[in-house]
Amino acid sequence: MDVVLLTTDLMAVSRVQGAVARVGVGLHCVPNTTQAMQQCRDAGPSLLIVDLATAALELDFIQQLRADDSFAVQVVAFGPHVHEERLAAARDVGCDLVLSRGRFFSEVDTIVQNAAG
Repeated sequence: MDVVLLTTDLMAVSRVQGAVARVGVGLHCVPNTTQAMQQCRDAGPSLLIVDLATAALELDFIQQLRADDSFAVQVVAFGPHVHEERLAAARDVGCDLVLSRGRFFSEVDTIVQNAAG
């Protein structure tokens, strides 16, 4: 099992790295949706984590992922709780789980463990 993390935030990378290390799975960090799509197609991860605060993030790529039935990936998105519209948009495009930033980081270990099976 692999995890793909779409973010440019080094603190987010560090927190997710710790969670995946504790479970013993691989982590691929990407800074944009193009690389996220490519990594999902190449690695076939079980979990894609999307930082909604990533600059120039277009959420329609999630619909493109869902349309590709050659792999299945759980999509978890997180962002600042004050960005209510962005969080709602993530739900609307088909993210499996959408959390505030604080809640995501408090639950990241459980999220990764559940995805690992």
